[in-house]
Amino acid sequence: MAGRRDSWVLTTKLPLTDNDGKIIGTMGISRDITDRKHAEQELHEYRVHLEELVAQRTTELVRANELLEEDIAARKVAEQELALKAEELARSNAVLEKLQLTDDLTSVYNRKGFLALAEHRVKLSYRTGDPFSIAFIDLDGLKRINDTFGHEEGNRALVQAANVLRDCFRQSDILARMGGDEFAIFIAEANADEIAIRIQQRLDASNGAPGRQYKLSLSIGIASGTAKKDSDIQSLLEMADRLMYQQKGNKQFSRNATTSGK
Repeated sequence: MAGRRDSWVLTTKLPLTDNDGKIIGTMGISRDITDRKHAEQELHEYRVHLEELVAQRTTELVRANELLEEDIAARKVAEQELALKAEELARSNAVLEKLQLTDDLTSVYNRKGFLALAEHRVKLSYRTGDPFSIAFIDLDGLKRINDTFGHEEGNRALVQAANVLRDCFRQSDILARMGGDEFAIFIAEANADEIAIRIQQRLDASNGAPGRQYKLSLSIGIASGTAKKDSDIQSLLEMADRLMYQQKGNKQFSRNATTSGK
């Protein structure tokens, strides 16, 4: 039939019994999940399309690099290919942003947006040999801020932490709030020490501003993409997460040692 549109319904059913425990029927609750299913299908189609675009551009760039070694004039071809790749990435990012991939509170990407975008950037970086890092960051003491100053102030702390991180990196990097007090970043460079120093400097500058009754503190773990070849985004996130918790544990140890020495 023309114009027919598939629908999905999520149904939960339970047995209905009488006083003797005998089943006399069933009862259930149904929820229309059609919009969610269509959104998932649309996201999948865009991701497949992006894979094809990235693979195509990567093949063309490899050929352009070969020409560059043979003749300096081929540099112009490579620059054109890079510009096309950047345009494709910009268009793809714009499409993905329309699929509700941003965090409502901080206006950075949410977990779904980060995984969709960073997965492609990781694969592209491994193909081209470009260095990159994955950072996993936790806002220290969010519960204490919520308990002491209220959840509205806790939300402001999350927004300020996101702004600090946004100021540290380029628009081509991918910053996301993964949920709660956790952030993740795809960074198109691999020097973990320089990245950590840059974040700390921005954080110190933020804490120097008047008007806030507490200081923001971030625990940071940074996994280099070159540490393990062809890792997927989930493995790199887990590696960065472990490094972040190591730093958080070291901070706690230092605080305890300082308290005991007084």
